[in-house]
Amino acid sequence: SFCLALIFSGNVNAEPPPEIVVHHIADVTGPYAPSTGAPGLLANKDIEEYINNNGGILGVKIKYVTHDTRNKRDVAISKYAEISSLKPPIIVLQQIADVVVLKERLAEDKIPAFGVGGSDKTNWPAGWVFQSVPPYSDQFALFLDWLRTNIKTTGKIKLALVNPDHPYGRSIFSHTVEEYLKKKDIDVVAKEFFPPFDLDASTQFTRIASSNPDVLYSMTISGQVRVVLKGAESAGLLDKVLYGMGCWGIDRTTAKITGGLMEGVVGVAPYWLPSETSIPLVKHLVDKFHKENRPAEYNNGPYAILCLVNAIVAEALTKTVERVGWDKLTGEEVYKTLVSPTDWKALGLMPFKFAPNSHCAQLG
Repeated sequence: SFCLALIFSGNVNAEPPPEIVVHHIADVTGPYAPSTGAPGLLANKDIEEYINNNGGILGVKIKYVTHDTRNKRDVAISKYAEISSLKPPIIVLQQIADVVVLKERLAEDKIPAFGVGGSDKTNWPAGWVFQSVPPYSDQFALFLDWLRTNIKTTGKIKLALVNPDHPYGRSIFSHTVEEYLKKKDIDVVAKEFFPPFDLDASTQFTRIASSNPDVLYSMTISGQVRVVLKGAESAGLLDKVLYGMGCWGIDRTTAKITGGLMEGVVGVAPYWLPSETSIPLVKHLVDKFHKENRPAEYNNGPYAILCLVNAIVAEALTKTVERVGWDKLTGEEVYKTLVSPTDWKALGLMPFKFAPNSHCAQLG
């Protein structure tokens, strides 16, 4: 997870601060490090350089500082207490679990939070949380639509779900999703969970195999993707069923971790892709990867979303300062900027807007 705090002083007519410091609280060396560690650090570095080389925030340079929590909630809470004491105008939280434990405190402190994913529990009521990707339940519904349009247009579909037992793994389960499954004539024939840091899910897949599913779906990230695909392979399911996966399981990092097991896996990717080099900033970022000989798997989903988040945060700060001045750059004023109807430019990375009556990214 990561948080943002700004250092500024003076009144409306005073000189702007020497720099804007953005504190990222992130899983750099913890269990999700292959997906969020080096890719996250590179996203901060790349967008910091790009913004500063193009005028900064109204002439003020931006600086990103990353703090590693190793994906531990107590460390994230401690960092929030430290940074919130600075009265930052916005913070950004990457992990759903951090949003869950901090959501009420954000409202009490009047600090808007920018997240990078969310469940029904974190998204509604919206409060002071804003999400850079569509709700996971909406992404799952889009996958179900794709199934009915492209794979099996009529007749019942048997779906098995296998997920890590944590907030992300449980984020697609709701009454609304259950009703949508019925509408699409899709039966959930198995629902299995495994401890999020276990290395083996073969027991769960033995039970799943007995239900004879047509489709498997998982909400996984980083090494969890290999765990579920190896489990499906051990149960003889990998070549027999269609495998769908949540957005953090569909990228170059997980493909690198799992090798050929990812072949044929499908899912929703609600972020820009490295292949979209007709977009100037995407080309600039891809060129940096080639020039610096970076591993291709670092240009993954978390890298793309963190670039997008940093771009929107910078845009929100710029709009707020233009409206109220540096000395009134508060959480309440940034909140007003975020809730005002806006088609965000996001440095040209991709079209972005919040869905009507929601603080979540609009799908499609």
